Amino acid sequence: MNMIERIHEMFEQLSRVKSVPNDYVSLVEERLTLICRPPDRLKRMERARPKKEYNLHDRLKRARRIYLEVLEVFPGIFLPFIMAVSPNSCRSWKTSDVRKNLQSCKSAALSGERVGVYQTTTFKNILDLLSTSVPLPKPKTNTESDGAWFYSTADVTRARHFLSKDLYEAFENSPRRTREKENQLLTSTQCIRMSFPRYDHQDATVQLDIGFHDSIVKALFPTAWERFLTVHGTEMTNVESSQLAREPSIAEIYDNACFTFRGASMSSIPIIFGSSLSQGIEESQLRAWEIKNFVLRTTDCISLDLTRSRPCEATVTLRVGWSHGIFMATKLYAFDG
Repeated sequence: MNMIERIHEMFEQLSRVKSVPNDYVSLVEERLTLICRPPDRLKRMERARPKKEYNLHDRLKRARRIYLEVLEVFPGIFLPFIMAVSPNSCRSWKTSDVRKNLQSCKSAALSGERVGVYQTTTFKNILDLLSTSVPLPKPKTNTESDGAWFYSTADVTRARHFLSKDLYEAFENSPRRTREKENQLLTSTQCIRMSFPRYDHQDATVQLDIGFHDSIVKALFPTAWERFLTVHGTEMTNVESSQLAREPSIAEIYDNACFTFRGASMSSIPIIFGSSLSQGIEESQLRAWEIKNFVLRTTDCISLDLTRSRPCEATVTLRVGWSHGIFMATKLYAFDG
């Protein structure tokens, strides 16, 4: 029986019994210990250390790399993998080949009970990940229907408290905001909109018109931006200042086509959005689901729609936690008088 077949067999066994068999508890503890705590560095000795000690140390380090990559790339078969593949067997696997070798494995969430692995917090966190009997669906939010509250006229001065300096400038210089100021709408704006589910505490959404800023799009969606330029070139990014304030033509008003960017880079969010909006994103149900499902470097809590018609206008949509959204709304839309 080859290695892939052993993994499949272990997967089927775990799916049947819905827990870690007693015969494997010690083995699971041992391998989780290796994953959670790297092997200690070998200390210098006065005389030469036996070669077998070096070999054992290297074998454990290699096995740990393989186990961690399986945990990241194929979390659904992580448990059967560490139970079926010993550190010694990992010698025949290259870290770069993990995806190729495991591509034929069926990936699914495992049902299990916490059996015996209680020594460290890390153990419990990993078992929490693997012990969900039914995979939780991606959380939705009912903010685009009749069952939602909508807020569309925000106080411009108070918006400064929630937007970073660069984002506020992008908002102030957007085509829509420019037209508002020409119409003497100086203290209020419809460029910042929020919506909340009316009957439950699902995530709130924030929509912000920022015009078109290629630096923001590139920072948030670097891969998608490169592909966008490959297809469309730079002609859409070259917008003359005279175009920003003009009223859109009838054809442009009814041209609803847009380019949508999703999968924002997490590392760029604090820089572009500042602390308040970043905190709101972290508190969202969607972000919690992403973290639990190992979506760590990117997030769908942010999307950006770029209009096809010129001047190109961009609207950023954010998913924020309900409580944080309520806090923002009471500040942005709580007008005096």
